[in-house]
Amino acid sequence: MKAKTIFGRYSEVANGVFTAHSLFLLRLAIGVQFLMSGFSKLGDWTAAGYLSGATGPFANWFQSMAGSGFVDALNVWGLTLIGLALIFGLFVRPASFFGAIMMLLYYFAQFEQNIAHGFIDNHIILILVFCVFLAGGIGHIYGVDGLLARHIRKPGFIHRLLIG
Repeated sequence: MKAKTIFGRYSEVANGVFTAHSLFLLRLAIGVQFLMSGFSKLGDWTAAGYLSGATGPFANWFQSMAGSGFVDALNVWGLTLIGLALIFGLFVRPASFFGAIMMLLYYFAQFEQNIAHGFIDNHIILILVFCVFLAGGIGHIYGVDGLLARHIRKPGFIHRLLIG
């Protein structure tokens, strides 16, 4: 008898349609949150105040980046592009990877504030959600990733890496 995997056991008891729709709505909600956050920073916004007040183990490194136009642009465009990727379900895996990195950086930039009520805060929750998005083909649920995957005859490593 073949051993069952964790996902095999989960799929036996889970409502697949409900799970798919829930993951789609979660992807959409986080995408809108990131997109709106990116849009709100377009213009003359700077991360200098946030970075100069950095605390925790990497405070000096974050403070050294305060006032950098490059860091400001990375933040604005990172939020915007991750948001768009999640909304459209296009390249969800790379977007989730960079979203998790961004949340990890946010977590450590204001470390003392983020751990004031325990080590788990919204940044850690989003990192875990992005890990779920990385593990599964979440972009295939009402997303462009699924459309692209149908038109690829023989998916290679790069295809699986980008679209699942």
